[in-house]
This record gives sequence, C-alpha cells and structure tokens, in this order.
Amino acid sequence: MKQIISPKSYISNQKVETVKEEFTGKNLTRFGGVGLIRRFFKHHQIKEKIEEQVKLEGRRQCKYPVSSMLVSVLYGMFLGYPRPSHMEVLVRDRVFQKSAGLVGFPRQSTISRFFSALKVVAARQIAACNFNLLLQLRSGFKKFTSITLDLDSHVMSVYGKQQRTAVGYNPKKKGRRSYHPLLCFIGETRDYVAGLLRSGCHHPSYQVIPFLRGILKKLPVHIKKVKVRADSGFFSLEFLSFLMEAAIEFYVVVPLQPWVQKKIYGLKNWKPIGGGVEVGEGKYVVQEGKVVRLVVIRKRLKFGESPKKQLKLFPLEEALYDYQVIITNSELVAEEAWRFYNKRACCENFIKEGIYGFGLDKVISHHYAGNYAYFEVLMLGYNVMNWFKEQVLNQKKVKEMMQTIRERFLLIPARLVRISGRLILRQERSWFYRKEYTEALARFT
Repeated sequence: MKQIISPKSYISNQKVETVKEEFTGKNLTRFGGVGLIRRFFKHHQIKEKIEEQVKLEGRRQCKYPVSSMLVSVLYGMFLGYPRPSHMEVLVRDRVFQKSAGLVGFPRQSTISRFFSALKVVAARQIAACNFNLLLQLRSGFKKFTSITLDLDSHVMSVYGKQQRTAVGYNPKKKGRRSYHPLLCFIGETRDYVAGLLRSGCHHPSYQVIPFLRGILKKLPVHIKKVKVRADSGFFSLEFLSFLMEAAIEFYVVVPLQPWVQKKIYGLKNWKPIGGGVEVGEGKYVVQEGKVVRLVVIRKRLKFGESPKKQLKLFPLEEALYDYQVIITNSELVAEEAWRFYNKRACCENFIKEGIYGFGLDKVISHHYAGNYAYFEVLMLGYNVMNWFKEQVLNQKKVKEMMQTIRERFLLIPARLVRISGRLILRQERSWFYRKEYTEALARFT
C-alpha cells in the first residue's frame, strides 16, 4: 500500500540551507544585454554621426570627446539611470564597458561639468543630428505623401532656481518653478521631430507658430499634405489662421468657454454612433470668409458617474454628458474626424515613455543651455530606442515601454571569460527571455 504524503509534510521535510554572501565574484555584470545596443549603434554609425555634426568650439582635448560623452549618457539612460549621479555604478563596471564598446565611463562630476559648459548652439546641433538620423533611418520618408504632426507640452518641475525657470501652470506641484517644453511627434511612426525648452510661466501655445514653421521647412519636399493635431492648450485665433494660410489640415480641441457652450446648446441634430456617444456639428468663423467646422462629441454618463467636461453655463440638463469640441478644416465626417483626433492620445504615451523610461522630468544643471542640451540628448535616446524596437525587437504596431525592454533584454546577469584568446560573455543560462534575445541578436548576424 502506497503512503500518501501531504504537500505540507513534503515541504516541512526539506532542508533549508543557509546562504553566505561574499563580494568575491569577478568579471560579473548585471547589464549582459548591452551588446544589442552596441551592435545597433555600430550598424547605424550613431557615434560617428554625432562626432560629425556636434562640434563644440573652444573645448580642449580630453579623455572623453563629445561623441563618447553623449553615447555614454545614452547608455546610462537606456539602463535606467536618468541622472549623472545615478550613472556612477557604470564607472566601476568594466564588464559592461567592454560589452558596450566603451574605453571607460565618465564620472558624475565630468558629465556635470560637460553639460554646464555647453551653450544653446550645442543643444541645437544635437537636435539637428537627431533629425538627420530620423531622415536616414526612415529613408527620407519616401513612402509618405502626407504626415501627421502631434503637438504637446509638458511641465518639468525643478527643485531650485535654475536659469529660465519660473512659476506657472503646474498641476502636480502648484507654486513650484518649472520648465515647460514644447514637443512635436510624428503620429504615423511615433518619432520625435523637434522640441523647445521654455520657461514654466509660458502658455502651451507660446512660440508654437515659429516652432511649427521651422519644422515645415525641414520636411522633405515630396510630402504634400501635413496634418496637425493639438489639445486645447494650443487653441487660438492666431494659430488657427496660420494653419489655414499654410494649407495645413488641423484638428484642435476647443476649451469649453461660454461662447462654445452657447453654440452647443444651439445644436439639435445629434447623431448617435454607439456606446452612448453622439456627435453634432456647428460652424466657426476664424476670419472674414474663412469658416471651419466645430465637431461636438457628447457621451451620456451612467448612473453614479461624475462628468469630466460638463456644460456649466446652463446646468439644467435632463441627462449628464461629457463634452468634447474639436475645430477642424478637414472634409471627414464628424465621427471620423473625432476618431482621427483620438489617435493623438498616443502622444501622451510618448511623453510618459520619456518620463518613466528616460527621465524627461529631470534636470541636471543650473544652466539653461546644459538642461536644454540634456533634454535634446534624452529625446535622441527616445528616437534611437523607437528605431531599436522596430529593427531589433521586431515591434512594429505594438511597442513595449522602455522599462519592459530594459528588464527583458538589457538587465541580464553575465560573466566575462576569456577562452582561447577570445572574450566571451556568458549570460544566465536560465534567462526567461532567452529565446527573444537570441532572435533579436540573429537580426544583426
């Protein structure tokens, strides 16, 4: 007769051994996956491109040229260290440095002095290098005849009195000084196109017209149609007039001001499109002889739900609705215009990727030029990782966040050994994502 042993009895019979910790391991690293990044950099000659296009006048010859410094900072960002002080762990990790193809890693003081000594022209050179790489890796957007530009802004709170920071609109840290960068992304590819680091006291639409005009000049000439999507912070008659004069198709959210609410109450022919959502249309005169459409969307709330954007001018409604108004000069029917604008929601995820993946909300210097340059390096890293996801990880439609990429493909325990004169990085044999890593590596061989 077989004896039946309960799981609890089996567990209780197991001997638990005591493990002693010793710092005696050699040639170990927790960044065993950086070889993928090194191969990607080498394949596209990113370090060489930076060296060609970012020139700092008057800088003396030193251990870390500009290209080596910026590539080192990119590695630090990719590995989850958004501040130079956090990157100190990479200074002593010689195995990581060999795997990444670096002769060394600059200390925190070296990185800080480098960025503090920069001028605004350096930030613009890094931005230009980023855009040139974008054109190179996208083959000049030859397959595109139209392109969608998504505009957005972000509040970067600071803890000090850094140059050109000021108190302004700050929803999370009210009353704190901040920067208020303006950013532009390509809706079809998720690439960062351009940015501008502004003082925190400025409105989201501050300098947006010269900013957008500069982007339009850089776009390839074969792109005949440009579409712009923006939230309510960019709504202004001046901006709308510029878009119409430039023959740009636009989709801009209108804030629910009293005159907008009056127009909404005048709408009678609401069209249901399912899910408790209805659409209506109105007209708005931008200039004499220039009339555009107001696409109004309202969603009936369920019992117990609180409205986010409700009409306040006349509160005596039979039912509660959430409202959204989009001004557009497109020929799409109201429902399609609303759905097209909703794709801009991905823009919020791009900024979240910058914040949580690269440290977009961090500033490293008391000098405006240094913070501006670091901001552009960070967005260069964002673009490089966007291309890396597509070409190396084969993520086309659905792209994972940087934190997931880091944990699966970069933070792999490994040991560096020399066998028959060759250096071999022995990665953890039981790594859960070994198959995915091997497939990614095969795309370079």
